[in-house]
Amino acid sequence: MKRPGAMLSRLARVQALLCLLVIGAAGHAANQDEALSQASVDQKPGAQVPLALRFTNSEGKKVSLAQLIDGKPTLLELAWYSCPNLCDLSLRRLGSQLSDVKYRPGEDYQVVTVSIDPGEGPRQAAHARRMLDQSYHDGDGGGRWHVLTGDRAAIDKLAAAIGFRYQYHAASGQFAHPAGLAVLTGAGKVSSYLLGLLFDGHDLQLALTHAAKGELGSVTDQIVLRCFHFDPAKGVYTLDVLRVLNIACLLTVLLLAILIGGLFWRRRVHGGRADD
Repeated sequence: MKRPGAMLSRLARVQALLCLLVIGAAGHAANQDEALSQASVDQKPGAQVPLALRFTNSEGKKVSLAQLIDGKPTLLELAWYSCPNLCDLSLRRLGSQLSDVKYRPGEDYQVVTVSIDPGEGPRQAAHARRMLDQSYHDGDGGGRWHVLTGDRAAIDKLAAAIGFRYQYHAASGQFAHPAGLAVLTGAGKVSSYLLGLLFDGHDLQLALTHAAKGELGSVTDQIVLRCFHFDPAKGVYTLDVLRVLNIACLLTVLLLAILIGGLFWRRRVHGGRADD
């Protein structure tokens, strides 16, 4: 049986390969393999993101991660805004999936994307922000996302903190990188990951509920969260059948206790009336 880490590495390599489809020359095969071997996610639950790191937003202003996260659970994505393959799709899909989350971006949680290309600036960030706006189905998304660019040092520190490994392929001028999100707590610690393009709005909501540590969502949301667990091999939340059965058994016992208690109470009441 393959270990989750091996499966995750394989998944990341497949995603990186898709981002390098335009690199077709046989003479670059060795370099491509090297780039692909570097593109993966080393999951680091509990790792602290350096909140003092500063980036430039789509309006050209310098901001720190601490300012942007602002004590709220956060979806963090490292992307390449000029990627000719999957990144546009990834950003548009993220905006669309967020439409299915009942929590409000910018109010209940934050969405932060950071370019891995230090050559990109506010113009590319503004383009990425428009894609998020256009794909979000709940009215105007303006102001709800933080789309950033930065220098190499800041990008590398952030990538290292969340275990995001990417590689620049000089021969093609392209980046090999995995696709996915790191979900952070309000304190900027890694809560979980959503990898690839297979997760949906339901996964996003569960991840945010978990990252909020009880401060986000209703009692029902907390109960639903207990029925699911994060699968690091697949990068999504899956139904925990054993946990569901345990909850069902507990509810059954409680129901039986209430019924039996009700029967004893009625018997006592009726018995007392008969004595009178």
